[in-house]
Amino acid sequence: RAAAGGARGAGTGPASGRAARRRARARGTERTRSAMALRIVNAKHGITCHAWSPDRKRIAVCENSEKVIIYLNADQDKVNWIKEHELAAHDLVVSAIDWSPVHNKIVTCSHDRNAFVWTYSQGTWKASMAILRINRAALDVKWSPDGSKFAVASGAKVVPVCHYEGANDWWISKMIKKHKSTVTSVAWHPSSQLLATGSTDFRCRVFSAFINDIDHSTNTVFGDTGRTRFGDLLLEFEACNGWVEDVAWSPSGSTLAYIGHDSSVNFVSMANGSPQVQTLKSRDLPNSKVFFLSDNVVVAAGHSFNPEIYQNASGSWSFLGNLNQKGSGAGGMAVSRTYERFGKKVGSTERTWSHSRDDWAER
Repeated sequence: RAAAGGARGAGTGPASGRAARRRARARGTERTRSAMALRIVNAKHGITCHAWSPDRKRIAVCENSEKVIIYLNADQDKVNWIKEHELAAHDLVVSAIDWSPVHNKIVTCSHDRNAFVWTYSQGTWKASMAILRINRAALDVKWSPDGSKFAVASGAKVVPVCHYEGANDWWISKMIKKHKSTVTSVAWHPSSQLLATGSTDFRCRVFSAFINDIDHSTNTVFGDTGRTRFGDLLLEFEACNGWVEDVAWSPSGSTLAYIGHDSSVNFVSMANGSPQVQTLKSRDLPNSKVFFLSDNVVVAAGHSFNPEIYQNASGSWSFLGNLNQKGSGAGGMAVSRTYERFGKKVGSTERTWSHSRDDWAER
C-alpha cells in the first residue's frame, strides 16, 4: 500500500496536473467533433429547393436529399399537407426544381451532374433523362416560359440549354459558354429566346438562346432574335463586387435585375434601346433570390431572413422597406400588417402581390 501510495503521490505534481488537463481537453474536443459530425451526417431537415404546381395546390420539395417529395393541399395549412409522390432518380442532393405551367412537367437538377424531366401519367411521375454533358454540379434550372426548353446553371462554367428529342425520349443540350467561373443562376426572357445568367466571376450576362429548329424569330429589346446565333453574348455587366447570386426579368422583359454577394441590388433598364444600370446597396446581409412582382415592384430575400421591397417610380428604383418591419411583432400577423401597408403603396400591382405574398411569408 505504501508503494502504491508513493506511486500515486509521484504523479500529483504540477506537470502531471497539466498533462491531465490536456487529456481532458482532448477528450472534450473529440466529443465535440463527434457531435458535430453526427449533426452534419444526420442533417436531413431543411429545404434545399422547392417549386409550386401551376394551380398552387401542390408543392415539390427537396428536403436536403437526393429525393423530391410532392405534397398535396399545399394551398392549405401545413397540418393538412399530404405526401402524394416521391421522385427518386438522383444520386446526390437535388439543387433546383422548376414546375412548368405550360405542360405540367417538372425538371430537377442535382449535384450528381444530371437533370431529369418528370411527366405525370396514369397516377405516377415518369422520369426522362437530360443529356447535360457537364463535369461539375448542376446548380439551378429554369423552364423557358413557352415550356419548350430549359436551362441549367452549373459549376462547369457552361449553361446547357435542353430541348426534347422524341426519337430517343430524352432531352438533348446545346451549350452556352463564355463564362469564366461557376454559373449560379439562370433566368429566361419572356420571349423564351434570351437567357440571363449570374456567375461567380462577378458578372451578369445576357445570351441568345435561339434554336433554329424550335424557335420562331421575334422582336425583343435586342432586335430580331432570328438574326442572332445560339450562344451569342449580347450584354455583359460588372456592377457587383461579389458573386452574382440570382437574376430575374420583369414580366414585360424591359428590365433585368440581379443581386450580388456584396449586398447590391442592380437594375438594368432597356426601355430606351440602350441598357441603363442602377445599383443600390442593401443595408442588410446579402440577398440570394430576386423576384419581380410587377414591372415596377421587386422583392429580394436572403441571409437577413427579411425580404426587401424595391419600387420603380419615374424610371428610378428605390428601397421601399422590409416585408417585416422591426417592432411590428413576429409571425404571420406582422407579415399581414406589412402587406396591407405595402399593398396601398404599390397600387396597380395588388393582384400580382397577393398572388405571391403567402410564398414570401412562408419563406
